Amino acid sequence: MAVKDAVLQALEQARGKRLSGGQLAQQLGVSRAAVHKAIGALRASGMAIDGVPGEGYRLAPEDDSLTAAGVQALLDTRFVGRDMVVLPSLSSTNTVIKERYLDRPHGFVLLAEEQTGGRGRLGRTFVSPADTGVYETILLHPSLPIGHIQLATIAAAVAVAQAVTQTAGFSPEIKWVNDVLHEGRKLSGILTEATIEGESGTVSSLLVGIGVNLRPNPAWPEDVRAIAGALSEFGRTPRRAEIAAAVLSQFERAYSLLEQDRADELLSQYRSRLCCLGKPVRVISPAETYSADCVGLDGNGFLLVRDAAGQIRTLSSGEISIRF
Repeated sequence: MAVKDAVLQALEQARGKRLSGGQLAQQLGVSRAAVHKAIGALRASGMAIDGVPGEGYRLAPEDDSLTAAGVQALLDTRFVGRDMVVLPSLSSTNTVIKERYLDRPHGFVLLAEEQTGGRGRLGRTFVSPADTGVYETILLHPSLPIGHIQLATIAAAVAVAQAVTQTAGFSPEIKWVNDVLHEGRKLSGILTEATIEGESGTVSSLLVGIGVNLRPNPAWPEDVRAIAGALSEFGRTPRRAEIAAAVLSQFERAYSLLEQDRADELLSQYRSRLCCLGKPVRVISPAETYSADCVGLDGNGFLLVRDAAGQIRTLSSGEISIRF
Protein backbone atom coordinates (compact mmCIF):
# COMPACT_ATOMS: atom_id res chain seq x y z
CA MET A 1 0.00 0.00 0.00
CA ALA A 2 1.33 3.45 -0.90
CA VAL A 3 2.29 5.71 2.03
CA LYS A 4 -0.43 8.20 1.07
CA ASP A 5 -3.11 5.50 1.17
CA ALA A 6 -1.80 4.07 4.44
CA VAL A 7 -1.81 7.52 6.08
CA LEU A 8 -5.37 8.16 4.90
CA GLN A 9 -6.54 4.77 6.14
CA ALA A 10 -5.02 5.46 9.57
CA LEU A 11 -6.66 8.89 9.74
CA GLU A 12 -10.01 7.45 8.63
CA GLN A 13 -9.89 4.78 11.31
CA ALA A 14 -9.13 7.48 13.92
CA ARG A 15 -11.48 10.08 12.40
CA GLY A 16 -12.00 12.99 14.78
CA LYS A 17 -8.90 12.15 16.81
CA ARG A 18 -5.42 13.55 16.23
CA LEU A 19 -2.42 11.43 15.27
CA SER A 20 1.02 12.99 15.41
CA GLY A 21 3.49 12.69 12.57
CA GLY A 22 5.62 10.54 14.87
CA GLN A 23 2.71 8.23 15.69
CA LEU A 24 1.86 7.81 12.03
CA ALA A 25 5.50 7.20 11.09
CA GLN A 26 5.91 4.56 13.78
CA GLN A 27 2.58 2.89 13.07
CA LEU A 28 3.26 2.68 9.33
CA GLY A 29 6.99 2.01 9.51
CA VAL A 30 7.98 5.05 7.41
CA SER A 31 9.83 8.33 8.01
CA ARG A 32 8.16 11.49 9.34
CA ALA A 33 9.18 13.19 6.09
CA ALA A 34 7.21 10.55 4.16
CA VAL A 35 4.18 11.19 6.38
CA HIS A 36 4.45 14.96 5.83
CA LYS A 37 4.66 14.43 2.06
CA ALA A 38 1.64 12.10 2.14
CA ILE A 39 -0.41 14.65 4.11
CA GLY A 40 0.38 17.28 1.46
CA ALA A 41 -0.68 14.94 -1.34
CA LEU A 42 -3.93 14.07 0.44
CA ARG A 43 -4.77 17.72 0.99
CA ALA A 44 -4.10 18.38 -2.70
CA SER A 45 -6.55 15.59 -3.61
CA GLY A 46 -9.34 17.29 -1.63
CA MET A 47 -9.14 15.67 1.80
CA ALA A 48 -9.84 18.12 4.66
CA ILE A 49 -6.96 17.35 7.00
CA ASP A 50 -6.09 19.88 9.67
CA GLY A 51 -2.89 19.89 11.66
CA VAL A 52 -1.94 21.49 14.99
CA PRO A 53 1.77 21.73 15.92
CA GLY A 54 2.51 19.43 18.82
CA GLU A 55 -0.87 17.68 18.59
CA GLY A 56 -0.96 16.13 15.13
CA TYR A 57 -3.26 15.63 12.17
CA ARG A 58 -6.90 14.63 11.91
CA LEU A 59 -9.75 14.31 9.48
CA ALA A 60 -12.41 16.64 10.79
CA PRO A 61 -15.49 14.71 12.05
CA GLU A 62 -17.83 16.97 10.06
CA ASP A 63 -15.81 16.71 6.84
CA ASP A 64 -17.99 15.31 4.05
CA SER A 65 -15.50 15.38 1.19
CA LEU A 66 -15.95 12.78 -1.53
CA THR A 67 -12.70 11.65 -3.14
CA ALA A 68 -11.47 8.38 -4.60
CA ALA A 69 -8.77 8.15 -1.93
CA GLY A 70 -11.27 8.78 0.85
CA VAL A 71 -13.70 6.10 -0.35
CA GLN A 72 -10.95 3.57 -1.07
CA ALA A 73 -9.54 3.99 2.44
CA LEU A 74 -12.85 2.63 3.77
CA LEU A 75 -13.33 -0.24 1.30
CA ASP A 76 -13.36 -3.87 2.34
CA THR A 77 -13.11 -5.30 -1.18
CA ARG A 78 -10.82 -7.29 -3.46
CA PHE A 79 -11.84 -5.76 -6.81
CA VAL A 80 -14.86 -3.46 -6.51
CA GLY A 81 -13.73 0.17 -6.34
CA ARG A 82 -10.00 -0.53 -6.47
CA ASP A 83 -10.04 1.47 -9.71
CA MET A 84 -12.21 4.55 -9.17
CA VAL A 85 -12.96 7.99 -10.58
CA VAL A 86 -14.93 10.71 -8.75
CA LEU A 87 -16.32 13.61 -10.81
CA PRO A 88 -18.00 16.76 -9.47
CA SER A 89 -20.89 16.77 -11.95
CA LEU A 90 -22.12 14.68 -14.87
CA SER A 91 -25.31 13.64 -16.61
CA SER A 92 -25.56 10.16 -15.09
CA THR A 93 -22.92 7.71 -13.92
CA ASN A 94 -24.33 4.90 -16.11
CA THR A 95 -24.33 7.11 -19.22
CA VAL A 96 -20.80 8.41 -18.69
CA ILE A 97 -19.36 4.95 -18.05
CA LYS A 98 -20.80 3.83 -21.39
CA GLU A 99 -19.33 6.90 -23.10
CA ARG A 100 -15.83 6.85 -21.57
CA TYR A 101 -14.98 3.95 -19.30
CA LEU A 102 -16.13 0.60 -20.72
CA ASP A 103 -12.50 -0.45 -21.17
CA ARG A 104 -11.80 -0.15 -17.43
CA PRO A 105 -11.30 -3.38 -15.43
CA HIS A 106 -13.91 -5.51 -13.69
CA GLY A 107 -15.04 -3.66 -10.56
CA PHE A 108 -14.26 -0.11 -11.77
CA VAL A 109 -16.45 2.49 -10.06
CA LEU A 110 -17.54 5.96 -11.20
CA LEU A 111 -18.91 8.31 -8.54
CA ALA A 112 -20.49 11.72 -9.01
CA GLU A 113 -21.15 14.47 -6.50
CA GLU A 114 -24.03 15.64 -8.70
CA GLN A 115 -26.11 14.16 -11.53
CA THR A 116 -27.99 16.43 -13.91
CA GLY A 117 -29.75 13.70 -15.91
CA GLY A 118 -30.14 10.64 -13.72
CA ARG A 119 -32.12 7.78 -15.21
CA GLY A 120 -34.38 5.19 -13.62
CA ARG A 121 -36.52 2.32 -14.79
CA LEU A 122 -39.15 2.82 -17.49
CA GLY A 123 -37.34 5.91 -18.81
CA ARG A 124 -37.86 8.02 -15.70
CA THR A 125 -35.43 10.91 -15.23
CA PHE A 126 -34.42 12.88 -12.16
CA VAL A 127 -31.96 15.51 -10.93
CA SER A 128 -29.54 14.66 -8.12
CA PRO A 129 -28.04 17.82 -6.58
CA ALA A 130 -24.72 17.79 -4.75
CA ASP A 131 -24.75 16.98 -1.02
CA THR A 132 -28.16 15.26 -1.05
CA GLY A 133 -26.97 11.77 -1.93
CA VAL A 134 -24.35 9.41 -3.31
CA TYR A 135 -24.43 8.35 -6.96
CA GLU A 136 -22.17 5.54 -8.19
CA THR A 137 -21.99 2.95 -10.95
CA ILE A 138 -20.07 -0.31 -10.77
CA LEU A 139 -18.69 -1.70 -14.05
CA LEU A 140 -18.59 -5.49 -14.27
CA HIS A 141 -17.33 -7.83 -16.96
CA PRO A 142 -19.30 -10.83 -15.78
CA SER A 143 -18.46 -14.49 -16.12
CA LEU A 144 -21.92 -15.39 -14.85
CA PRO A 145 -24.36 -17.67 -16.69
CA ILE A 146 -26.72 -15.51 -18.74
CA GLY A 147 -29.61 -16.65 -16.52
CA HIS A 148 -27.96 -15.10 -13.45
CA ILE A 149 -27.41 -11.63 -14.88
CA GLN A 150 -30.71 -10.32 -13.50
CA LEU A 151 -29.58 -11.42 -10.03
CA ALA A 152 -26.97 -8.62 -10.06
CA THR A 153 -29.88 -6.22 -9.52
CA ILE A 154 -30.97 -8.24 -6.51
CA ALA A 155 -27.36 -8.19 -5.24
CA ALA A 156 -27.42 -4.39 -5.47
CA ALA A 157 -30.68 -4.12 -3.50
CA VAL A 158 -29.34 -6.41 -0.77
CA ALA A 159 -26.08 -4.42 -0.69
CA VAL A 160 -27.86 -1.07 -0.25
CA ALA A 161 -30.14 -2.41 2.49
CA GLN A 162 -27.19 -3.89 4.38
CA ALA A 163 -25.09 -0.74 3.92
CA VAL A 164 -27.91 1.42 5.31
CA THR A 165 -28.22 -0.87 8.32
CA GLN A 166 -24.44 -0.70 8.82
CA THR A 167 -24.05 3.08 8.54
CA ALA A 168 -27.42 4.70 9.38
CA GLY A 169 -28.54 2.41 12.19
CA PHE A 170 -31.93 1.24 10.92
CA SER A 171 -32.96 -1.77 8.86
CA PRO A 172 -34.85 -1.07 5.61
CA GLU A 173 -36.98 -3.45 3.56
CA ILE A 174 -36.94 -4.23 -0.16
CA LYS A 175 -39.91 -4.01 -2.52
CA TRP A 176 -39.50 -6.29 -5.54
CA VAL A 177 -37.46 -5.85 -7.61
CA ASN A 178 -34.97 -3.38 -6.16
CA ASP A 179 -36.66 -0.56 -4.25
CA VAL A 180 -35.07 -0.13 -0.81
CA LEU A 181 -37.73 1.28 1.52
CA HIS A 182 -38.25 2.38 5.09
CA GLU A 183 -41.72 3.06 6.42
CA GLY A 184 -42.95 2.81 2.84
CA ARG A 185 -40.64 5.50 1.47
CA LYS A 186 -37.98 4.86 -1.15
CA LEU A 187 -34.40 5.50 -0.07
CA SER A 188 -32.49 4.38 -3.14
CA GLY A 189 -32.57 4.03 -6.91
CA ILE A 190 -30.91 1.13 -8.75
CA LEU A 191 -30.56 0.77 -12.51
CA THR A 192 -28.76 -2.22 -14.04
CA GLU A 193 -27.87 -2.17 -17.74
CA ALA A 194 -26.13 -4.82 -19.85
CA THR A 195 -23.98 -4.40 -22.94
CA ILE A 196 -24.43 -7.39 -25.28
CA GLU A 197 -21.89 -8.51 -27.87
CA GLY A 198 -23.74 -8.77 -31.18
CA GLU A 199 -22.01 -11.83 -32.61
CA SER A 200 -21.87 -14.07 -29.54
CA GLY A 201 -24.91 -12.76 -27.67
CA THR A 202 -22.90 -12.74 -24.43
CA VAL A 203 -22.84 -9.94 -21.88
CA SER A 204 -19.57 -8.04 -22.23
CA SER A 205 -20.30 -5.39 -19.61
CA LEU A 206 -22.82 -4.94 -16.82
CA LEU A 207 -23.46 -1.52 -15.30
CA VAL A 208 -24.95 -1.41 -11.81
CA GLY A 209 -26.00 2.18 -11.04
CA ILE A 210 -26.88 2.98 -7.42
CA GLY A 211 -28.11 6.21 -5.85
CA VAL A 212 -28.78 6.60 -2.12
CA ASN A 213 -30.72 9.55 -0.68
CA LEU A 214 -28.86 10.99 2.31
CA ARG A 215 -30.99 14.12 2.71
CA PRO A 216 -34.31 15.26 1.19
CA ASN A 217 -33.74 16.45 -2.36
CA PRO A 218 -35.04 20.00 -3.01
CA ALA A 219 -35.48 19.07 -6.68
CA TRP A 220 -38.04 16.34 -5.92
CA PRO A 221 -41.44 17.16 -7.49
CA GLU A 222 -44.41 17.09 -5.11
CA ASP A 223 -45.55 13.61 -6.19
CA VAL A 224 -42.03 12.21 -5.68
CA ARG A 225 -41.67 13.94 -2.32
CA ALA A 226 -44.64 11.92 -1.05
CA ILE A 227 -42.96 8.56 -1.70
CA ALA A 228 -39.22 9.31 -1.50
CA GLY A 229 -37.27 9.24 1.73
CA ALA A 230 -33.77 9.99 2.95
CA LEU A 231 -31.52 8.44 5.57
CA SER A 232 -31.45 11.69 7.57
CA GLU A 233 -35.21 11.33 8.20
CA PHE A 234 -34.93 7.94 9.87
CA GLY A 235 -31.50 7.58 11.42
CA ARG A 236 -27.91 8.74 11.44
CA THR A 237 -26.73 10.52 8.27
CA PRO A 238 -23.47 8.86 7.20
CA ARG A 239 -20.73 10.75 5.41
CA ARG A 240 -20.83 10.35 1.64
CA ALA A 241 -17.55 8.45 1.51
CA GLU A 242 -18.75 6.19 4.30
CA ILE A 243 -22.03 5.15 2.65
CA ALA A 244 -20.40 4.88 -0.79
CA ALA A 245 -17.73 2.52 0.55
CA ALA A 246 -20.27 0.49 2.53
CA VAL A 247 -22.47 -0.04 -0.55
CA LEU A 248 -19.47 -1.12 -2.65
CA SER A 249 -18.16 -3.48 0.02
CA GLN A 250 -21.56 -5.05 0.58
CA PHE A 251 -22.11 -5.34 -3.17
CA GLU A 252 -18.88 -7.28 -3.66
CA ARG A 253 -19.97 -9.76 -0.96
CA ALA A 254 -23.41 -10.20 -2.52
CA TYR A 255 -22.13 -10.43 -6.11
CA SER A 256 -19.42 -12.90 -5.09
CA LEU A 257 -22.16 -15.32 -4.04
CA LEU A 258 -23.28 -15.36 -7.68
CA GLU A 259 -19.74 -15.91 -8.92
CA GLN A 260 -19.39 -18.82 -6.49
CA ASP A 261 -22.66 -20.44 -7.64
CA ARG A 262 -24.29 -19.66 -4.28
CA ALA A 263 -27.27 -17.73 -5.61
CA ASP A 264 -29.55 -19.50 -3.14
CA GLU A 265 -27.73 -17.73 -0.26
CA LEU A 266 -28.19 -14.35 -1.94
CA LEU A 267 -31.89 -15.04 -2.54
CA SER A 268 -32.28 -16.03 1.11
CA GLN A 269 -30.87 -12.65 2.20
CA TYR A 270 -33.10 -10.90 -0.33
CA ARG A 271 -36.22 -12.83 0.68
CA SER A 272 -35.69 -11.96 4.35
CA ARG A 273 -36.08 -8.24 3.53
CA LEU A 274 -38.96 -8.45 1.02
CA CYS A 275 -41.89 -6.41 2.28
CA CYS A 276 -44.51 -7.81 -0.11
CA LEU A 277 -44.58 -11.52 0.76
CA GLY A 278 -48.02 -12.62 1.93
CA LYS A 279 -49.59 -9.28 1.09
CA PRO A 280 -52.00 -7.99 -1.59
CA VAL A 281 -50.25 -6.08 -4.37
CA ARG A 282 -51.06 -4.29 -7.59
CA VAL A 283 -49.10 -5.65 -10.57
CA ILE A 284 -48.20 -3.06 -13.20
CA SER A 285 -46.81 -4.14 -16.57
CA PRO A 286 -46.90 -2.71 -20.10
CA ALA A 287 -49.51 -5.30 -21.04
CA GLU A 288 -51.89 -5.08 -18.07
CA THR A 289 -52.53 -4.00 -14.51
CA TYR A 290 -54.24 -6.29 -12.01
CA SER A 291 -54.61 -7.09 -8.31
CA ALA A 292 -52.98 -10.18 -6.84
CA ASP A 293 -51.56 -11.73 -3.69
CA CYS A 294 -47.78 -12.04 -3.40
CA VAL A 295 -47.07 -15.67 -2.52
CA GLY A 296 -43.35 -16.24 -3.02
CA LEU A 297 -40.08 -15.91 -4.89
CA ASP A 298 -38.60 -18.50 -7.24
CA GLY A 299 -34.97 -19.53 -7.71
CA ASN A 300 -34.39 -16.90 -10.39
CA GLY A 301 -35.55 -14.02 -8.20
CA PHE A 302 -38.89 -13.81 -10.06
CA LEU A 303 -41.95 -12.92 -7.98
CA LEU A 304 -44.83 -15.39 -7.65
CA VAL A 305 -48.31 -13.90 -7.37
CA ARG A 306 -51.82 -15.39 -7.26
CA ASP A 307 -54.33 -13.46 -9.38
CA ALA A 308 -58.07 -13.06 -8.74
CA ALA A 309 -58.78 -16.28 -10.66
CA GLY A 310 -56.45 -18.24 -8.39
CA GLN A 311 -53.78 -18.68 -11.04
CA ILE A 312 -50.12 -18.46 -9.97
CA ARG A 313 -48.20 -16.09 -12.22
CA THR A 314 -44.43 -15.61 -12.41
CA LEU A 315 -43.27 -12.00 -12.74
CA SER A 316 -39.91 -11.57 -14.45
CA SER A 317 -40.46 -7.88 -15.23
CA GLY A 318 -42.81 -5.02 -14.49
CA GLU A 319 -43.52 -3.44 -11.13
CA ILE A 320 -45.73 -3.95 -8.12
CA SER A 321 -47.34 -1.41 -5.83
CA ILE A 322 -48.22 -2.16 -2.25
CA ARG A 323 -50.24 -0.19 0.30
CA PHE A 324 -48.24 0.46 3.47
